[in-house]
Amino acid sequence: MKHSKIAIIGAGSVGSTTAYALLLKNIAAEIILVDVNEVRCRGEILDLSDALSFDGTSKIRLGNAQDASQADIIVIAAGKPQGPGEKRLELLKANKPIFEAIFSAIKPINPHAIVIIVTNPLDLMTHYAQSLTDLPRNQVFGTGTFLDTLRLRGIIAEKTGVACESVDAYILGEHGDLQFPAWSSAQIAGIPIAQYPGIQKKDLNDIADAVKNKAYEIISCKGSTYFGIATCVARMCEAIVFDQKLVMPLSTYIPEYTMCLSLPVILGENGIEKILPIPLDSDEQKKLIGSIQQLKNCL
Repeated sequence: MKHSKIAIIGAGSVGSTTAYALLLKNIAAEIILVDVNEVRCRGEILDLSDALSFDGTSKIRLGNAQDASQADIIVIAAGKPQGPGEKRLELLKANKPIFEAIFSAIKPINPHAIVIIVTNPLDLMTHYAQSLTDLPRNQVFGTGTFLDTLRLRGIIAEKTGVACESVDAYILGEHGDLQFPAWSSAQIAGIPIAQYPGIQKKDLNDIADAVKNKAYEIISCKGSTYFGIATCVARMCEAIVFDQKLVMPLSTYIPEYTMCLSLPVILGENGIEKILPIPLDSDEQKKLIGSIQQLKNCL
């Protein structure tokens, strides 16, 4: 395995749950957890170590910035989380200084490292992280709309009574309120979703709203979201470690738009290996441009 040492910076709910998901997947030789709150971090390590009895290959330990800098995959999950009623974009002011401190502390970074950004506002923090490192942009990217896409496929699957694996549909653009489903290219078992029996236009609007609002509902009920995104990060790490060439919508720099946002990409051992041009209708293209403009207005 080329990428066998994974560092997670930020031992809060998302970071610690990501470590747990990685342990369950049994894909890392070593997991390093790093946090400014060393007492909290040590407690998470002690708790997570109890799960090692069910994992035959991994080990997990407390680490520092220097340890993280030499990891094969560096997951950045540190920062102020989204609170009830709070928009993701509102987190930018609080989280930029945190990233400045993190990337200053972990320099110089392993030149072959893959950096995965989880902190919100995701696209803006990914864009900012790229400016703070000397790594190629394809090695620094965010979780993007991967989780949103899985939510979309899950809701469609439940409504139509098919397996999620039979649904091919993406949420694109900003990981936030301006995200949108690419309905024009969505399919169920090869059938365009607009032509699938029992699916009406109102259903598509309701599904899009349910996907966009799910995070807000979770936060209002329990304060934060972490199981879904942690599992997504673990899946991304798996695709990198085993060079699986998996297609997923991740937040990456799009030269055409000079901004980071989510489009389908191929993910392998070198990070993002290719951005896939997905056909969009005129309405979807307008939504994409609107998403880009809002992000640029926040820079």
